Amino acid sequence: MSKLRSCCVPCCNEEKFSLVHKFPSDNERAEQWRRVLAIDGFVGLSIDVIRKRFFICTRHFRDSDYKNEASRSLNITAVPSINLVTLNDPEGLNRDPPPLNRPGTMLPVGQGLAEPKGGQDSGRQEQMANTSTVSPGLTAYVEESCPEVSQFATTYGGDIEFINVPSSDEFRKPSQGSASTVSLKRAFPKPIPSPGTLNTISLIEPRVKVPPTRANNVLRRTIVTKPAYSNIVPLGVPPEGAPLVLRRIKGPVPMVERKKCTSTMTQTDDTAVEEPADKPPGQTVGEQDDKDVKANQPATKVLALLECTPENLQRLQRKLEAEGGALCLDERLLRLDDDDEAERDKAMQSNKQDGTADPTRFLTVWTDPKEGESISVSYVWLRDHCQCEECYNVATFQRSTSILDLPLDIQPALCNVTDSKIEIVWQDGHLSSYQLRQVVDNHVDNYRKRLEERRAQLVLWDRALIAAADHPPSYARVTLNDLLCEDSVMRQVVGSLITYGFAFITKVPPNQQSTEMAVKRIFPVQRTLFGDMWTFSESKMDHSDTAYTNGFLGPHTDNTYFSDAAGLQVLHCIQFNGRGGETLLVDGYAAAERLRESNPAAYDRLCEYPLEAEYIEEDKHHRYVAPVIKRHRVLTGAVEQIRFNPYDRAPMRTLAAAEVPQFYADYRKLAEELYREEVQWKFQLTPGTVLIFDNWRVLHGRMAYSGKRVMTGCYVARTEYQSVARTMGLIE
Repeated sequence: MSKLRSCCVPCCNEEKFSLVHKFPSDNERAEQWRRVLAIDGFVGLSIDVIRKRFFICTRHFRDSDYKNEASRSLNITAVPSINLVTLNDPEGLNRDPPPLNRPGTMLPVGQGLAEPKGGQDSGRQEQMANTSTVSPGLTAYVEESCPEVSQFATTYGGDIEFINVPSSDEFRKPSQGSASTVSLKRAFPKPIPSPGTLNTISLIEPRVKVPPTRANNVLRRTIVTKPAYSNIVPLGVPPEGAPLVLRRIKGPVPMVERKKCTSTMTQTDDTAVEEPADKPPGQTVGEQDDKDVKANQPATKVLALLECTPENLQRLQRKLEAEGGALCLDERLLRLDDDDEAERDKAMQSNKQDGTADPTRFLTVWTDPKEGESISVSYVWLRDHCQCEECYNVATFQRSTSILDLPLDIQPALCNVTDSKIEIVWQDGHLSSYQLRQVVDNHVDNYRKRLEERRAQLVLWDRALIAAADHPPSYARVTLNDLLCEDSVMRQVVGSLITYGFAFITKVPPNQQSTEMAVKRIFPVQRTLFGDMWTFSESKMDHSDTAYTNGFLGPHTDNTYFSDAAGLQVLHCIQFNGRGGETLLVDGYAAAERLRESNPAAYDRLCEYPLEAEYIEEDKHHRYVAPVIKRHRVLTGAVEQIRFNPYDRAPMRTLAAAEVPQFYADYRKLAEELYREEVQWKFQLTPGTVLIFDNWRVLHGRMAYSGKRVMTGCYVARTEYQSVARTMGLIE
């Protein structure tokens, strides 16, 4: 039995057939086939790869494409030309695959066998006669020696084919008791006859597309103790005394009623049998036909279909042994015929599960044909990203169309993919052209991959790493003069902010104007309620903030009460006469990662708690609710922002009473990670040194001090900070 293979034409929906055709060995003809089929999945694949992986069924060829009506071979000029979009051409749909003309396989229908009765299709009879190769002598012999065969053919139609039949030249009528083989194949589905009709006939259902899996591979088991006619042996049944060999049939289980058979030979819990419609009440299966068999002739017993699983095969073997029979089974029946085909089926099933295998909604673009790598891009995405003059304003870098004008079920009329471009003519006549590299780069998988690569470049640090003398970290510490003169120094500062979360600018005159000049060389200053640039000390409390005191400030982030906290914070100590006052920094990303590893449940809850923060002055009141830890929206397990400021917490009113104790326990867990001495980097910020740090990542604090300490600084909006980094190519 030839192996079932999938047809690659989309309208066949990967249906499998016994007769399919490979792409021609001639590359020019194969290229012609590819152009005619215009299958998206072929884009980027070489002809050799297509020839090896894909097949085309007979539905897409005309009768004139074959050498003759009984041939399985195509003409050298054959090209698939019908049923390429929809299955609507009967010339390809009504064709029966000609049988394999090899010894031991099926031959065409015999002339004169089972002529249709009046009222049946005479055209079909004429076609069968024209394609016949079985001799009339064999037909006469069958009708004479096996009238039940002739009666069956007459009753169930003329679409019967001989299997394992000698050629007409070699045919001789066998003597009584010889073991010739006459079996029949029904080319079209018909009702299964009663068990009595199957005494000497083994019927094989037509091959219908069923993926070859262990769950649906079935065995047609016909157990014959002794044929009713000694000179005819049914298909697959060896001479008497030889063990029975079962063949696997790829096809659906016939729709039959499940009954519990009373025969000890066939009685199993999973047996499926079909009872004759005219069976008298109380009569068991097979009794009606057994009456027609002579008393000295054992009746043929039929074991119905079972699911081909190791358990069922073992049960079958035990029952056969109990009846004195034997079961010879090739263990390959439990394996797929083609491991490569199994892998392809698995990949296809995976694509179906994520929905991107639908060719009416997605375009498959091969990014690496040699490795078999591809991406699926939805047609609606492509239409939305059209950058023609009608759809995109190149002057403003904005779309020119409304989302309400975007057809959600848009499909292409023509599609051409080259090594550098994708060109699509849509069904409404609109023409779109895309740079292939741009489409690939904007695919979510590639975007996520680049984000992961960038994320891997971050250095999560603690005090030991920062203070290491043998391997000093490469964070930026540049002079103001170099920053003002060299653009590369700007890039160095921004790169340090991304990698470590902080950078230093030294040799800055200790005043507010010079500090502002240093910052504005790279970023614009963000105006807040504190102004553009601000200066404060313990003796000048312009605002109600703990930072304006000289007491201890634990690690925290600023602006937790703003809906969009500042991205960067700048601090410059322009005057200090006293003791203490060391600045401390903590890597919040590293602390969050340690908490996630040690207590993942607490980490997850801190990503969800709606914690409210507030800032109150005489004429100002800012509030905002957000989780303490903000997850990255694209990268799983990554942190985007830490909002930790115990000083700015508002009254707890956003949590249910039952959640409050757990919140305090989890919040304390994070505080313990941030307050550990080994993670805090302490240093004296002296006049002339400007510190810039990432307020979404790095927590800052200050030790208590005595004396006079004057600080100046400002904020930089996160969107402005990321804009500069993006134009430098340092982030996505």
